[in-house]
Amino acid sequence: MPGVEDWTTNPLGIVQSIYDKHGPASSEKVREYFLSKTESETARLWVPSLNDTPLHCLVPNSLVRYRCMIQDMYDPEFYMGEYEVSDVATKTTSMKSGLYKDIAECSKNQEINTESERNVTMERQTLYCVPIPGETDWVKSGYSDKTGKKGFPSSSVTPSRSKRGLEEDNEAPLDTRMEEEMDSKIEDNKRPRRDVLEGSIPCNNPDLNFPLPGEKGLPCLVKVYEDMDGFAVTDMIEFIGVLSVDPSLAHVYDENRLDGLQNSIEGYEEPMEERSAHAPPPSLVPRLHAIIHHKLKHNNPHVPAEKEKIDTDVKSLRAEISSLRRQILSALEQVMLGDSLAAEYFLCHLISSVYGRADVMPLGKFSLNLTHCPPTNEYGQLIHTFMEALTTKCHFFPLSIENMNNLRLSPEKDYTANRLRSGLLQLSADTSLVIDETQLQPGQLEATGVKNMTALGNLISWQKVEYDFRFHKQDFLSNVCVFILSEAKSILPSDCLVPLNPACVVENLQRHFSQLDVVLTPEFLGHVRSFLTICKLQEYTISDDMQKAIQDDFVEMRKEDHKSMTVDDFHTLLNLVRLLSLSALETSPTQSMWEKAKTMEAERKRRILMSNNTP
Repeated sequence: MPGVEDWTTNPLGIVQSIYDKHGPASSEKVREYFLSKTESETARLWVPSLNDTPLHCLVPNSLVRYRCMIQDMYDPEFYMGEYEVSDVATKTTSMKSGLYKDIAECSKNQEINTESERNVTMERQTLYCVPIPGETDWVKSGYSDKTGKKGFPSSSVTPSRSKRGLEEDNEAPLDTRMEEEMDSKIEDNKRPRRDVLEGSIPCNNPDLNFPLPGEKGLPCLVKVYEDMDGFAVTDMIEFIGVLSVDPSLAHVYDENRLDGLQNSIEGYEEPMEERSAHAPPPSLVPRLHAIIHHKLKHNNPHVPAEKEKIDTDVKSLRAEISSLRRQILSALEQVMLGDSLAAEYFLCHLISSVYGRADVMPLGKFSLNLTHCPPTNEYGQLIHTFMEALTTKCHFFPLSIENMNNLRLSPEKDYTANRLRSGLLQLSADTSLVIDETQLQPGQLEATGVKNMTALGNLISWQKVEYDFRFHKQDFLSNVCVFILSEAKSILPSDCLVPLNPACVVENLQRHFSQLDVVLTPEFLGHVRSFLTICKLQEYTISDDMQKAIQDDFVEMRKEDHKSMTVDDFHTLLNLVRLLSLSALETSPTQSMWEKAKTMEAERKRRILMSNNTP
């Protein structure tokens, strides 16, 4: 049986062995083999990760993992799934598998019979994937610390071989952007040389198409061979597959053009932008041929993926939930400048997530607008830093006239390069977006600014982002937790407005927040991070008796004052009691929790009334 070094460092050898035994039925057998090898988390961690291992430390054609978000999906492409090779001396023929390869290979004493009737053309899907946008540093460190094996540079000589591009149709488009950390000279002789890769593909300031500015990491062209209709943009996926960084990938389309495979339409000339998008240098955008994929419900390295293990963690947290919740609220109260009511609403916001939809209405979202914030840029940035320490994905967006007029929030189709240009709102599920409206100054919104303001409003109200395909627009569902900081009521909509009522005057915000350092110990942060993720994953139900009691209470409140208890008010109450229950790790509400929600809402409305009456 192959050892761990065989199936991680020579997966294509395993694939060919299975193909020799099972023939055309080998695809499913290959997947079963690697599923069995990576069934346990310990075994999966033996597979090096593209997320935290430098590319030059990974051996080409070895097995790797990649945690990512799908940014764009390309048209299916054709490749030689099976091809015939013949021995140059004896003329005997045999069949090779083209699965999980970009380049059709054979030994130096063989040649590929490109015209053989036994060759089989197959189809695969190409996905352009990026590191998960907004992923916080502690998440990246957590995954990196769990990795059981890193790749190492290889000094072995690359064997000579005969190659031919497997793709027989246009590959999907892609444009790339150079990252500063990748400008160092490549010394590993198994890693593709940049001067070779860039010799035919112009890469002057290419764009890696990350949704968020300042993001770092390695994008990847992922080729999938099954369940091709089961992927969607913004999905979080972990792929396990074969790494392909062959230098000829940057030239493969020129070679195919010489073979006449790309010029099936007479007179068609592929634009330079599209050529650059089709074949970016593998040193910047490696290829990954996915054998296995797992859709991620979350990206918290300290919370297991399996429901059974999550249930075990829930039982452990429930034993100390009262104490833990008090400690969390104490920390949040410090962030809210001593306001205990705002701390409760902030906690509910942190664990909110869209769990379903009633027609077009998203259920479970709880966007929060905190008003009466200190009129300084510092407060929003400090809150963002605090949230980065707790949440798995977070981004800070200053709402300024300049940003609104110049940034692209919604993705747009670029037909020249034939790719989807990313936008700031192209985010994976449960990303926290902190919008600082205190930085908004008087000014004129241009057409782009108005469009961006509408996009933010639609995200908050309907949890959807409109992608612009020029000739038509299409809505894509989203699940982003939006937290708005403002002095007065925000110009953006929200599910809940809470006027901040500081318990004391804070003269130095930096010093005030630094007091949290004593509380936020590694042990406490570990508990909070797991708690916030687990709360989002819990299922919630209401018993028939409790449902009837809540309905009867609503009728009575309407009788007392129908203006103070509208349908929207009732919906907010139901959402609030749900989040309060989940924050106590309870999967159904109690009468006391319902009363607490009513008390909180009464106090919140009183504050709003007072702030409206204050000149």
